[in-house]
Amino acid sequence: MSELQKYKFNELYSMSSGISTKPDQAGHGFPFASFTTVFNNYFLPDSLPDLMSTSKSEQDIYSIKEGDIFLTRTSETIDELGMSCVALKDYPQATYSGFVKRLRPLQDSITYGKFMGFYLRSKFFRKIMTNNSIMTLRASLNEEIFSYLCLYLIDFDSQKNVGDFLFLLHSKIDINNRIYDELEGMTKTLYDYWFVQFDFPDKNGNPYKSSSGKMVWNAKLKREIPQEWVEQSLGEICEIYQPKTISEKDMNPDGKYLVYGSNSVVGHYDQFNHEESEVVVSCRGACGNIFRTRAKSWITGNAMVFKLKDRDVHNEFLFQSLHWINIKNASTGSVQGQITRTNISPMNIILPKKEILLDFNKIVKPIINKKLLLLDENQQLAELRDWLLPLLMNGQAKVK
Repeated sequence: MSELQKYKFNELYSMSSGISTKPDQAGHGFPFASFTTVFNNYFLPDSLPDLMSTSKSEQDIYSIKEGDIFLTRTSETIDELGMSCVALKDYPQATYSGFVKRLRPLQDSITYGKFMGFYLRSKFFRKIMTNNSIMTLRASLNEEIFSYLCLYLIDFDSQKNVGDFLFLLHSKIDINNRIYDELEGMTKTLYDYWFVQFDFPDKNGNPYKSSSGKMVWNAKLKREIPQEWVEQSLGEICEIYQPKTISEKDMNPDGKYLVYGSNSVVGHYDQFNHEESEVVVSCRGACGNIFRTRAKSWITGNAMVFKLKDRDVHNEFLFQSLHWINIKNASTGSVQGQITRTNISPMNIILPKKEILLDFNKIVKPIINKKLLLLDENQQLAELRDWLLPLLMNGQAKVK
């Protein structure tokens, strides 16, 4: 393993701004690398999930080629600034968002794309990035910052060995995520089939509604529901509250426990305020995001906790029910949205007979356990990847 070589970032890459688009261009046309795609991925997906109507000249100017690096250029917080995403292939006819910067290699055989994907997301480089960021009303990344940022790199062959090895770990995480999404889809499909279409198994094992099971009109829900089923308010079913919040400066990047805010995981902390997994809803700013927390985590005041009072009701049933009733409708406030216990507690959901709930629990419990195992494995793989990178760079570990 060679010694680290110092390079000026702008000596190895040229920086270009992305395309400015209008709302009517979105959703059709050609592949498009959005801010969200760049922010959420170490590497651009094989198929870009977004489309944008663009011209041939725009596709030439804002092209995406193998080896290109994309950095988020603006954000509300410094921690979200300069998040990298690397293109591992050419994307014909694709363009990229004006909210990101493109860095195109000016050289051959100095930087290796797979290695750069991990290097630029490492704690080492993220610290360099945040220390050199500009904060006005929003964090921003400009070419002046880019001109004095330095890269400390191992030689190209070593980058290739390290990058290819770490990419194997990354690929396993990606496979686990796809399995997780499939399992998530299974529970949603089951919920829809049983509690939206009402074709849960009747006493003979036949789909209830399709087999002429008795339905009755519910005035509060303004729809028919199975006989003996009831509606109940969220306030009756759950203890609803906002926990004590903590600020960004109180968090510890090396903390053992996850911190949940309005955008799911927002950091780590040395303590937890919830022993069990909870269903929570973001209640400030971007309101109505519904997610589950891991056991032993800290939930901030930007998220509303829904703690079930009845142990016969499974968290998964509650989670799916909150999606079905479109909880974002409870948001108030024109400048900054918010959801309060007062306006969310009266919202009603359908509550089936207890034996149906218990049958649902039996089916979803092993699915949930499998999902938790996948999350645990991914966390371990990510920690191993991040731990190995500096060791591989300084020669304390080697790839055979």
